[in-house]
Amino acid sequence: MNLARLAEANIHKFKEYVALIFEDAATNSYEEYTNVQLYKISNRFAHALRKRGVKKGDFVSVVLPNSPYVTKVFQAILKIGATINPIIFALTQGEITYILRDAAPSCVVTSPELYEKIKASAEGANYSGDIIVVGHKQIPGALSFESLIQESPEEFEIVDTADEDLAIVMYTSGTTGVPKGVMLTHKNLNFIATTGVKIFPSDQGTTGLCVLPLNHSYGVTLMNGSYLSGSKIVLHPWFNPEATLQAFAKHRITQFAGVPTMYIMLLNTYNPQIHDTSSIEVFVVSAAPMPVGLLNVVEEKLGGRIFEGYGLTEAAPSVSIQRRDMPVKRGSVGLPIPDVSVKIFDDKDQEVHRGAWGEIVVRGPNIMKGYLNKPKETAEVLRNGWLHTGDIGYMDEDGELYITDRKKDLIIRGGENISPSEIEEVIFKHPGVLEAAVIGVPDPKYGEEVKAIIVPKPGQKLTEQEILDFCSGKLARFRCPKTVSFLESLPKNLVGKVLKREIRKMFT
Repeated sequence: MNLARLAEANIHKFKEYVALIFEDAATNSYEEYTNVQLYKISNRFAHALRKRGVKKGDFVSVVLPNSPYVTKVFQAILKIGATINPIIFALTQGEITYILRDAAPSCVVTSPELYEKIKASAEGANYSGDIIVVGHKQIPGALSFESLIQESPEEFEIVDTADEDLAIVMYTSGTTGVPKGVMLTHKNLNFIATTGVKIFPSDQGTTGLCVLPLNHSYGVTLMNGSYLSGSKIVLHPWFNPEATLQAFAKHRITQFAGVPTMYIMLLNTYNPQIHDTSSIEVFVVSAAPMPVGLLNVVEEKLGGRIFEGYGLTEAAPSVSIQRRDMPVKRGSVGLPIPDVSVKIFDDKDQEVHRGAWGEIVVRGPNIMKGYLNKPKETAEVLRNGWLHTGDIGYMDEDGELYITDRKKDLIIRGGENISPSEIEEVIFKHPGVLEAAVIGVPDPKYGEEVKAIIVPKPGQKLTEQEILDFCSGKLARFRCPKTVSFLESLPKNLVGKVLKREIRKMFT
C-alpha cells in the first residue's frame, strides 16, 4: 500500500481537525494546519511535480529545515509513486553534492536560505533538473512552490505502489564513514507506523512535540503515526530547551521524544517555579544509551514516564522499546517490537547464550531493502536474512535487549574488551559533569588506553585528577580512564548524537 494512503484514511476516519502546529520562537511565527488543508496542498504539489516530469520511481531530493513544507512535499512525492530523498540541510556543500550524485534525483526541493548552497552542490553533481524553492520569496533561477501549487487542482488520484517499491532513500549521517543511501519500502514504513501506534496507543487527545528533524527517520515515523491515531503534532524548527519547556505547558504536550543530550539540557533549564510539565505522559529517548541516573532524574523532575528504545535507519528505524504496560528495567531498551526478531551473534555469526555480549542482529518487515548503489556494503550487513547492526549488546532471560556500544567504539586494552558506555555511566554520576564520552587512544604497551572527554556543567571547574579519583574504586582498575581532557561541547550530528569518530580524530 502506498504510504500516502495513511493521510487519506486519516481524513475519512477523523474528518477535519487541527493536525499540525508550527511555531518558531526565534521569529515569533505561528502556523496552524488542518489535516484537510495539508492533504489538499500536497495534492496540488503532486500535480505540479507530475507536470514538471516527475514520475513513479523517480527520486525527489528534499533539503529543508523543519517546517510544514516538509509534510506537504513528502506527501506529494509519495502520491505520484516517486521516492523521497531527504537530505539533512546542515550537511556541507560537498556532502550534499555526493548525495545528489549518488541518488540522481529528477527534482530538488529546498528553501530560499539554502538555495545558493544547493545550487552549487547541484552543479558539482552535474545535476541540471528543477530546483523548487518553498516560501513566498522569488529566487532567480528557481521555481516557486507557491506559484506551482496555485496553478494546480486540489484533487489527485494516489498512484498505486507495490509493497517493495521504495518510499524513502535516507542517507545515514556518516557517523561510521561515507553516507549510504538506506532504501526503505512502503512496506517497511507502513509496518513501523502501525506497530508504533499499537505499542504506544494515541488518539485525538494526544499531542506530541517534535523537535527532531522531520527528514530524519524518527520524524518520518512520528508523522506517519499521527495519521493513524488522529493525534496532533506541534513542530519546532529545532531543539531549544526553553522553547520546548514553554511548549509543554502552552500546548499541553502529552508525548515527547529526544536524545540524551536534549534531556540534559532540559534538566539544566527546568525551573519548577515557571515551567509546567504536568501534561506529559510519555518521554521517549533513543539514538544513544542514557545513563540510568539521568533517566530517574527526568521522571523525578519533569514527571511522566520515560521509555528507552533502540533502532537504526536500516530498521526504519525501530527495533525495540520498553512497554507502558510492563515494569521498566532501567538500562534495557525493552523488548523487540512485534513481528521483529532480535538475536545476539558472535564473530562467527553463531547465536550466543542469554547474558553474553555479541553483535545485535535483526530480522523482520522493518528491515531495509539495502544500500543504494552499494551491493558490496549491502551484502556485508544483510547476511542470511539478518541485518548485522554493528552494535554490541546482550539479551536477558526475559528477552529484553541491552545496548553496550558500537562495535567500532569498543576499547581493546591488553586483550580485554572494554565498554565505553559502562565508564560513561560512572562519570555521569559526578555532580559537576554535563556530558562525557570515553574513547580508546593508541598506547604502546596495551594497544589502546582509556581516555575520558568531559564537558563540565556551567560554572564547574573540574580537574583530571578529580575525575580519575572519582572513577577509582567504582570501576575495575583496567577500565578506569588513564587520561582526561575537557571540552566546551562534544561534536554531535543534527539529531544530537555524539560523534565519537570526530572525538577520536581530536585525540589520536
